[in-house]
Amino acid sequence: MTLSEDTFASKSHGNMLEELILHPKIQSLQEELEHLRQESSRLYLKAEYMQFEERPVLLSLYEKHIGVHLLEEFQLKVRIRLAILETHLIQAYINRGESPDEAQIASRIKLEQEKFKIEIEQREADIKAANDYLNAPSYSKEETEELRGLYRLIAKALHPDLHPEHGSRERDLFLKAVSAYRIGDIHALRQIALALTDESIEDIPEADLPSLIEKAKESVQSFKDRIEQMDSQFPFIYRTQLQDENWIKEQQVEIKERIAEAKKELEQRSNYLMMLKLWKQDSLN
Repeated sequence: MTLSEDTFASKSHGNMLEELILHPKIQSLQEELEHLRQESSRLYLKAEYMQFEERPVLLSLYEKHIGVHLLEEFQLKVRIRLAILETHLIQAYINRGESPDEAQIASRIKLEQEKFKIEIEQREADIKAANDYLNAPSYSKEETEELRGLYRLIAKALHPDLHPEHGSRERDLFLKAVSAYRIGDIHALRQIALALTDESIEDIPEADLPSLIEKAKESVQSFKDRIEQMDSQFPFIYRTQLQDENWIKEQQVEIKERIAEAKKELEQRSNYLMMLKLWKQDSLN
């Protein structure tokens, strides 16, 4: 028995209907993947902006307005601690009826100083870096916009989380783009942008769409978590306050009041330490 022409036509019509039914499903998957890629790209660029553009500005402003005063307070507290230690060491000799060993006391004081030397030097370096950053020449508005625009284009096209199907060439290009963006190399970004190849989402096999969608969802959530974590940490928690002159002045006043109290305490302890040394010298004579 052979198929009639009408049967063949009927079956052909059925195949066409099947294709029409499948097409909206594929289109829906493609649209979902594209939406997730767009969202992931947006969140990635936001996280990069926070980490490599906003964070240095916030840190520099904090060091300039707050950190420099906190350093002065910290140095005073270290001097107070050293004065207290020296007093206790001398008093211990006196209580035992012995003459203080000045060399041994000086050695203990120096050892204690070393504990704070690295932290003080680091704070001083941070303040200098902040001043250098704020005083450094910046890009023009046009250059900044081009830099960010090129990086957005490249990140959208090459980011591994957006394109897990990409190979080593695309990943290498992306890493070069990240490095170029972080040092502000517009020329390198231009070259990388020229090397991009257009890939249509329609070219992705239907069977790969579900797994790529799941990976894109993971990427979106990962960037959301990263942004949320940064927002909850220093210096981003002071994002609003560092733009508020009144808040800055209030913090400075508060720290300067503590500095004034620390200076008084240091003077009192230094005077007592001097009297203790003179008293011991007199008693020995």
